[in-house]
Amino acid sequence: MLRSIAVFAMKGRWQSAIATALLSFGALLFPPLSYLASGVIALSTLRMGPKEGVMVVLATTLVFSLLAGLVLKQLSVSGMFLLTNWLPVLGVSLVLGYTRSLAASLLAAAGLGIVVVLGAYLVLQDPALWWQQMIEPFMATLAQQPEWTLSQEDTQSLVNSLSVMMTGLMAAGLSLNVILGLLIGRAWQAKLYNPGGFASEFHQLALGKSAAMLTIVTMVLTSSPLGESLSVLRDCLPVMLVVFALQGLAVVHAIVKQKQRHKFWLVAVYILLIVIMPQMLVLLAMTGVLEQWFNFRRRLDKRGE
Repeated sequence: MLRSIAVFAMKGRWQSAIATALLSFGALLFPPLSYLASGVIALSTLRMGPKEGVMVVLATTLVFSLLAGLVLKQLSVSGMFLLTNWLPVLGVSLVLGYTRSLAASLLAAAGLGIVVVLGAYLVLQDPALWWQQMIEPFMATLAQQPEWTLSQEDTQSLVNSLSVMMTGLMAAGLSLNVILGLLIGRAWQAKLYNPGGFASEFHQLALGKSAAMLTIVTMVLTSSPLGESLSVLRDCLPVMLVVFALQGLAVVHAIVKQKQRHKFWLVAVYILLIVIMPQMLVLLAMTGVLEQWFNFRRRLDKRGE
């Protein structure tokens, strides 16, 4: 079915726009569909060029606006998708198209997340306080439910913890959405026109020592006694961890293929990523960071020889 979406999208500009608009509309009920919608834009841009990518985004905006107007009676939803999904993935796809570097495009996606963090600190005097004011009414409603077991003090502590993390989590979520859309589009492109090409490209992913060093410095500073006064860096850290977690996944995929291990090992990694996401995210990110110096893939490959 996923291949059918790509085949349909490649029939023309309006087919791409219709596919993206319908998938985005479905994402209102099932959010992961937004990754596929972004993937269609990435595929269109990578395959047909920057001009066509822009035209697909414009056509998608028109089609989605008509749907939103007829069904939801609310055109503003299209603006939300345009700013948070379609334009970011278009921009990152252009980076990949011009540089031919998957690493550069993933770092560009991380850069978008960091720009979101910086923008939040420019627009909001205290992002954590703003999030606290947004979360408190929702948590107050939850606390009134019979099933709610936390005390008032614990509930307030949860609100405080969430408000401190939300800016970074939102920025990381944006970057992840863009990256997954790009990877899906790239995988579709390889599936249709260069079978096996995406796997090879992903297995060889290397984000570079500069980005890795920046991640290490950020982790050290935010974990130090100075961390309380470095809230901007604290909120940038989740973005950097997400992109290096993908680097870690690339290492795992490459090693499993090199050693000809059963795919169960990959399934186990993804299951753990779902069950204990924070711990696995950090573990994969650290694997991705250390890979820039220790090159586990090459070392294991040489041992195999």
